[in-house]
Amino acid sequence: MVTTALTVATFGGGAAFAQDGPAEAAPAGAGDEGDARNDEIVVTASRTATNGLQAPTPTQIVGAEVIEKQGATTVMEVLNQNPAFKATRSPGANATNTSSPAQATADLRALGGQRTLVLVNQSRVVPFAPASNLGVPTTTDLNLFPTLMIERVDVVTGGASALYGSDAISGVVNIVMKKKYQGLEVTAQSGISQLGDYSTKRLGFIGGTSFNDDRGHIVVSADYSDNNGVGDLYTRDWGRKEYMIVSNGQRTTPGAPGFGQPAFLLSQNVHNNLGAGSVILSNIPGLNNMTFNANGTIRPFQKGSIFGGATMIGGEGGSIITGTALVPDVRRFTAYGSLYYDFSDSITGYIEGGYSSSRGFLDGVPIRLSTQPIRRDNAFLPAQVLALLPPTTASFNISRIGHDIGINYYEITNDTPHGTIGFEGKLGGSWKWDAHASYGVNNYASATFNNPITANLNFAIDAVRDGAGNIVCRGVRDGVAAAAGCQPLNLFGEGNTSAAARDYIWGEGLAKVKYDQFTAAANVVGEPFSTWAGPVSVAFGGEYRRETEKLTADAVGANNGFLTAGNAVPYSGAFNVKEAYVEATVPLAKDTPFLKSLSINGAFRYADYSTVGGQTAWKAGAVWEPVDGLNIRIARSRDIRAPAINELYSPGSNVSNAVTLVVDGVTKSPVIPQNTSLGNPDVGPEFSKTFTVGAAYRGRGALTGLGVSVDYYNIQIDDAITNLSTANIATLCSGGDAYFCNLFTYGPDTSTAAPNDRIHTGLVAGSLNVGAFAQKGIDMTVTYNTPLEFLGDGGRWGIAASGTYILNAMVDSGTGAAPIDRAGENGWANLGSIPRFRGNLSETIGTNGWELTLQTIFISRGVQDVTYNTLPTNTINDNKVPAVTYFNLFGKIFAGTDKKYEFFWAVNNLLDKDPPPVPYIILNGPVNGQYYDKVGRAFMVGARVRF
Repeated sequence: MVTTALTVATFGGGAAFAQDGPAEAAPAGAGDEGDARNDEIVVTASRTATNGLQAPTPTQIVGAEVIEKQGATTVMEVLNQNPAFKATRSPGANATNTSSPAQATADLRALGGQRTLVLVNQSRVVPFAPASNLGVPTTTDLNLFPTLMIERVDVVTGGASALYGSDAISGVVNIVMKKKYQGLEVTAQSGISQLGDYSTKRLGFIGGTSFNDDRGHIVVSADYSDNNGVGDLYTRDWGRKEYMIVSNGQRTTPGAPGFGQPAFLLSQNVHNNLGAGSVILSNIPGLNNMTFNANGTIRPFQKGSIFGGATMIGGEGGSIITGTALVPDVRRFTAYGSLYYDFSDSITGYIEGGYSSSRGFLDGVPIRLSTQPIRRDNAFLPAQVLALLPPTTASFNISRIGHDIGINYYEITNDTPHGTIGFEGKLGGSWKWDAHASYGVNNYASATFNNPITANLNFAIDAVRDGAGNIVCRGVRDGVAAAAGCQPLNLFGEGNTSAAARDYIWGEGLAKVKYDQFTAAANVVGEPFSTWAGPVSVAFGGEYRRETEKLTADAVGANNGFLTAGNAVPYSGAFNVKEAYVEATVPLAKDTPFLKSLSINGAFRYADYSTVGGQTAWKAGAVWEPVDGLNIRIARSRDIRAPAINELYSPGSNVSNAVTLVVDGVTKSPVIPQNTSLGNPDVGPEFSKTFTVGAAYRGRGALTGLGVSVDYYNIQIDDAITNLSTANIATLCSGGDAYFCNLFTYGPDTSTAAPNDRIHTGLVAGSLNVGAFAQKGIDMTVTYNTPLEFLGDGGRWGIAASGTYILNAMVDSGTGAAPIDRAGENGWANLGSIPRFRGNLSETIGTNGWELTLQTIFISRGVQDVTYNTLPTNTINDNKVPAVTYFNLFGKIFAGTDKKYEFFWAVNNLLDKDPPPVPYIILNGPVNGQYYDKVGRAFMVGARVRF
């Protein structure tokens, strides 16, 4: 295959080079891995550029050799090492992702995976849609593609909606699959961490052949991997330090340990304050802060020195996430194949597609009761406690964490068959055409186990004695139909619950989603005429796409009946879009005394959505080559993202909480039902403007083998789709914004005698186009390759370095508050947070018999949250996150004729670098797995055999 690219940078553990000519031939024994026609040039950043140097949008490339070097089981593992990506949804980040712990997505610029378009051979594939009401974006799951089948991955780091349509706001990831392969290659590998977990087993193959005088080519690949994840934080020495951020509830209490200290405290030795045997919260003499022993007696609860919410510094017990996995178990199977056949010299037909199945297994959380009422006639209440209750006290409150009851579990399956049939050919002269139709189905299922049913739990806790003196549920005694089968639950003292009670309160949920996508597209490319500087290239085409989604759920989950995750209200929705585009590349100068070449490029797309109507996207750019080897490029684009089905039609979920609102000039705080995760059929598309300018140099003469690129980018996204919180909506309404006031319903305030007094009675709020993002940064790559003949046959050395420096990352949440610059925020609580600088450097040395690569990954220092210490109410004792450097070592040994046998190995996190404490106060996770390694030093060995 002949490929060229404006910037070629291998950022995943190998060296590559910027190039302007044909790529090197595939290594002997590896098979012909090019396209069906060897003269085809594929340029993802443009449909009209005859080589990558004419494309004004920067492109980085990951070659198959990089994926093979690391033994990566998914392409995500390599992409997330690119400083331009954020591992928003990946195994390291998915310990709290109950909707899909096995999910792997591409997220360029930390702007959300829904704003990065993933293609396969320049065509869309069916996205992943979990059973979550707006909780997880609809994106492509990178588990779809066996890595052995991948020829390369093009990463277009700029807006590309004019070329490819919706979602290409922050860029495009185009996975180019192999269309030719001769022979059979089998890969097997195994890995494990030095602590004996994170065990990985993998087996895969790729095979192919040609037939009918090389007119037909068939390639098939399959890959299976199984990783058993990592246990809870106590499996790691850094986890046993029990770092967390604690809300200091005592900072305004004179004489309290936390008085005068910051509002938040980053500290070690942070435990839950709920109590494993229940803690009495009510201010009753002799009972307040008492906990229950296993035998039912009471004693003072050993409370930490400083506490807030559900956590405390010190005290008895353990971390609130005891038992919750740091990294989930993941199993994957993928298969992909293609058949290309040349019917003549001018027409080729093809069929390609595959099937993937991923399974994610997540250890969840125990029951957490922060304020549970207990009636005085509870049958399990010890006599010692009953004697201390005042006669007028009908009930009191306890807190409880149910480690002894058990944690809930999640098993998420994601099965995706998908296929494409198409034709491509020549029309004569320079003109070419292609057309295809594709169909894919994403079948998602979320099964939850040991998941507490809220109604059952409430019935079981309310235990009384019947007329015969037996302990039963009050609902059973009183003949409440909904309480049939209830078994009483004893919360007083750890280990006192019965198996029957646990079986009663636990439920099993199952939510399913069927998401299907049909696409038909056609493209024509040619050179209608020439200018004085060369031929003008033009491409035009059209596309039709239809997507449908249907969510179903069990009766409990459909009615928001589970205490923790697992609720999914059924809904369905669909949309279709008809699109047309045109692109042109016009050379303006060539080989003049003052410049080597100059060309301009432009594209325009019109899309007619059944949901948001007609939308336009465009791009304009230029490439100037003043001297041989130096290219300067500039581009400006307007891009769009149409709303996803869940953003349009999700029914959201309902909760009831107190809401403070100014109604008719009076502040009122009733407990009302509210739904702020609703979709909105009237929500509009997102719009972005992207500007890029940069330069790339490909060495000549003594600098042959050197490639350098520097690119500045500026992305501004307006009308970003978001769902505001209840507090945000109430604040906007109280401030006089009539739109947000109209989201509330109102009724008469019966608590006052005044006539016509109103009070808010409910809130329903859907998706809104009120958010905005603006990110500026600089991408840099350096590559260098040179022969080292003294090493022996094929001796060589090379480096590949890439880095991204963020100038600013402005986030406007749409609440009316000033935008916040999240650049330099290494925490994971806020959308758009991103380290100031990330870098990746790989050095490779080797011969035809062996190869060794040292990879260095750097993450700059930053802060937990840029808003800490900006107000007296959000001060923190330590807002710093130190810089972190990881080293990974990869090696290969070749044997046999034409490298028939290959043995490879890897040591990840070579120096066993611990992650810095970067906790998330809401999810109680101690480490930001989107950037930092939770596993520690891990080993992998494997072998490949080529036949």
